[in-house]
Parts: sequence; structure tokens; C-alpha cells
Amino acid sequence: MSNFKKPTMIRIMNSLSIDMIKIDKGTFIMGEGDSQKKIEIKEDFELGKYPITIAEYMHFAKEYGEHLPKWDEELLDENAPIISISWYNAVSYCNWLNKKQKKYFYRLPTEAEWEYSCRAGTTSKWSFGDDEKELGQYAWYNKNSEGKTHPVGLKKSNPWGLYDMHGNVWEICEDWYNSDKKDKVLRGGSWSNVDSVTRSAVRFWNNPSNSFSYVGFRLLRTLS
Repeated sequence: MSNFKKPTMIRIMNSLSIDMIKIDKGTFIMGEGDSQKKIEIKEDFELGKYPITIAEYMHFAKEYGEHLPKWDEELLDENAPIISISWYNAVSYCNWLNKKQKKYFYRLPTEAEWEYSCRAGTTSKWSFGDDEKELGQYAWYNKNSEGKTHPVGLKKSNPWGLYDMHGNVWEICEDWYNSDKKDKVLRGGSWSNVDSVTRSAVRFWNNPSNSFSYVGFRLLRTLS
């Protein structure tokens, strides 16, 4: 069983209009099957209510004149998640935001923080339960995405008010995927994946230099 306090549901706005949800510290069972382990999240934090969007990311990319991603602009709304960026691009975005807002510290979530937030106190396959027939209400995946990402927040949220934790885009985490330190962890599944890949516990990987049309990221902000 998870041991957690229900998070405080607040809408926090910074100068770039990035919505954050406060997540209270606690313990949970991470993973599934034989890989399960009890994890303690020792500090409160705030996590993006949505993945970072094209509009939010382009403030940074245009200011620096670099890290400019490529996508089919005719197909994607500016409120869709940013895609075709690498782990290094995502970290550069965090560093840029930290310089602009010095009283906060922004970074990528660890995969434990990500899964804790995704599960939102649940122990089921998805944050809404175990029935894959309900997935379309919460996620963009291969059966309903029409082969592309979609604007954030159009599906139902998880119990802690976080949107698009299942599907739409894989989300880059801070951790290395394994001990060889060649790839970074991705979580959540994407518009191109089958239903089972969008489960709360599923792990995937990507080289930190690579960028793909199904990979984006979500911000974490510390309270101190």
C-alpha cells in the first residue's frame, strides 16, 4: 500500500504561464511484478500540470536562436507538447528558466518522482485503474491519436490533477536508464504506442543526444 498525503491542488503561475501542481512527499510501491520496490519521496515538489508545450519552449529557443526543433507546423497546435528535442535541450530549457526566476529551481523529474506523480496514490496498471478500455478517456495513443501529438489537457487528469501522464509524448527523466550511462529514462508512452506501453510502471530509454517526434518533457520545481 502507498503511504502518502493527498497533494494540495493549487494552480501556480509563473511569468511564462506554466501551470504547476504541488505534490506532497510520501512513499509508494514503484514498478510492477518482480521489479517492485518501496520508494520514499523525501521532499515536497511541484510538477508541471502538463508537458511543456511548443509555445512555452519557443520562448527559450527563439531567445537563444538555437535548440530550434523541427516538426510539421501545419499539423501541430502550439499548445501540443514540444517534440523533437533531446535531453540536453530539455536541461538547457531548465537552466534558462532558472536564470529568469532565481527564487525557484527547475529541473527534470527523477523517474521515481515521475512514477509517484503518475500513480497519484494508485497501485493499478494506470492511474485510473486496470481496464484498458478506459484509456482513451485519459490518453492519446496509437488507437486514437491519428499519428500525431495533441494539445495538452484535452483528456481526463489523474487523481492529482496531472494531465497527459499516459500517452501523448514520452517524458524525459533525469535518471540514466541503466548502469552503463548511455541512455536516459523515458516515461509515460506516446501517441505512437499500444495501450500496454502507457502503463504507469513502463520504462523506456533514449540517448541524451537524440530527438524524436514522440518525446517531450515535463518540468519539476522545488519549493526551496
